[in-house]
Amino acid sequence: MKAKKLLILVTVLLFSVSCEDNLQEEPLSFLEESNSFKTSADATAALNAVYDRLKGIYGMTMIDLADLNGDECEVREENGGGSEIHKNLYNSGTRLFDVFYTNSYALIDRANRVIANVPGIPMDTKLRDQIVGEAKFMRALAYFNLVQAFGDVPLLTTVSNDVVNVEVPRDPADKVYAQIITDLLEAEKVLPLKYTAATEQGRATSGAAKGILAKVYLTRRQWVEATAKAKEVIDSDVYKLVPDFRDVYVPEKENGSEHIFSVQFSCVLPQYGSAMAENFAIYFSYPINLTGGSYQVVPAYAQSFSEGDYRKTVTVIEEKTIANGSVVKSRTGPHMDKYWDPLACGAGRARNNFIVIRYADVLLMYAEAINELGGPTADAYAAINQVRARARNGAQQGVLPDLKDLSQAQFRDAVFRERGLELSFEGHRRWDLLRTGRYVAQMQKLGITANEKHLLYPIPVQEIDVNPSLKQNPGY
Repeated sequence: MKAKKLLILVTVLLFSVSCEDNLQEEPLSFLEESNSFKTSADATAALNAVYDRLKGIYGMTMIDLADLNGDECEVREENGGGSEIHKNLYNSGTRLFDVFYTNSYALIDRANRVIANVPGIPMDTKLRDQIVGEAKFMRALAYFNLVQAFGDVPLLTTVSNDVVNVEVPRDPADKVYAQIITDLLEAEKVLPLKYTAATEQGRATSGAAKGILAKVYLTRRQWVEATAKAKEVIDSDVYKLVPDFRDVYVPEKENGSEHIFSVQFSCVLPQYGSAMAENFAIYFSYPINLTGGSYQVVPAYAQSFSEGDYRKTVTVIEEKTIANGSVVKSRTGPHMDKYWDPLACGAGRARNNFIVIRYADVLLMYAEAINELGGPTADAYAAINQVRARARNGAQQGVLPDLKDLSQAQFRDAVFRERGLELSFEGHRRWDLLRTGRYVAQMQKLGITANEKHLLYPIPVQEIDVNPSLKQNPGY
């Protein structure tokens, strides 16, 4: 595959990072792998190079894949590529899919090299095991994204320097999921509960491995396992909901008590900044050159909040007060405000981290999994009602009252609705629609053509061109 061919030459060229809230990386000045894994510093630098690849998968790439192709996010017509994704007019040549596929396998290749080589380094054994565990966590995360997007994908778990034989077939999704689960189970055993040093912010923890594993089990409809794993995160006593929903997204409060795993962005240097703030900003409101973006809120979603739901105030806006005190009104409908950054450093250079998983997500997964085992219990109600209580923002229960006395089907619908209100524009929606069997119907409600073909994205034609063993998904 193209990703494999390209990565052989560049994988162990590691890039240095020097941002205050990004992982610190030490560059390696050599290409020979036999010389690259000698010391604990080499191991750390190689691991940081794996983390660095997350930026090519998350941010706007994941929003395009998982939110724009859903029923909450849309783009204005001038954004032709984005409109293709939202309206299911894409094809196997659409650039987004190749960018995502290539970056994912770049990360996997780097992770494989860490997993293969770090165990042979004479260094502190606890740190060595932890570094390998972090690499396994990220490999599992990349494969989880890939298998949700494309179904069967090549499963590469060993290092290959073969630049000639690049014919690698797709492996069954069940086999890929089995590897994901194995990696996460092994990772959770060696990762710490939390980190204390500022330079370690953003590294994977045992809670991150357990949280993603709960989501994998939920996707696989393994309700017992999903319930147990989510409960382990809850019982760890490491995470809690922040009192103010707005504080989940404020750049100054990143990596807080609710954040289980986030991709770290910083605007100190251009390559480390995130683009979400500008893409969602009302035009003439983004602080750099008063620009803005074409990404907006589907009007039906904006109208779906109950009266008094504080999350709407944080999520949906039609005007913005900017630094000089003036009010900029949207001329094109509702925008999304979760990623606002008044102190962005430049165009596409905001400070917003991308939250991969947070505690509210785990609570809702826990409630969902319990319900699927036989209906809602006291624990299931307690979990979802925690999320709803915060959304009241101090108001009395007349606004968003606690749920009670629901049938299994009613509770299932309630959890799905709550996930949409709580986790919108955070890279979950398409996967939730698919997982719950609602994708086709929800997209058709928007007047978008959707059928069985659209339950998987197409394998990028660029990858098939260089790897004839790849077979395309049906319909493409």
